[in-house]
Amino acid sequence: MSDATQGRTMSSRFAAALPLLLVVVVAGVAVAMFRGGDADDAPEAIDLVATGPQFSALDELVAAADVIVEGQIVAVDDGRAITDPADPTTGFTTALFQLDVERSFRGGDVASLIVEQEAALLDGTPIVVNGVEANKIGDSGFWFLVRGDDEAFPYVALVNEQARLLVDGSGVVATGFGESMNLEEFRARLEE
Repeated sequence: MSDATQGRTMSSRFAAALPLLLVVVVAGVAVAMFRGGDADDAPEAIDLVATGPQFSALDELVAAADVIVEGQIVAVDDGRAITDPADPTTGFTTALFQLDVERSFRGGDVASLIVEQEAALLDGTPIVVNGVEANKIGDSGFWFLVRGDDEAFPYVALVNEQARLLVDGSGVVATGFGESMNLEEFRARLEE
């Protein structure tokens, strides 16, 4: 098995296990940090930490992805609730984001994908996982995704927190690996 195939298989397994890891984190954080509040106030997002693969170079992120696309988030819908089997009152919900694909670099020629991402605690309190806020309608950039390998995970998900690279207003992509490129340079890099 090649290193790239092994990396994608490991990432797919991680993506399927990520919700279970987050349930444990959410349970601890929710008890420690969320202490009620005025019902009229919109809840502030809670920062959560999840463990998973970390990459030190763009090439490593590319190797770990099953799907690499450039596109824009155009719609959002409710996802599923994922709970701790030992305590069904503890867990989080996901959101499903429609990503219209402008260009596909890996994973097939598709017009649209549904990206599942952790969104909130069961009570609706928004969550930010490893510093990555949920996608927003209008987000435009590059997504490095893994596919689920069973019916319990039918959508795609970010490889990790490094796997969504948004394009800024001037057309620059900050890779998060200490380098920035204009759109054409970045596209050429992904096509290598």
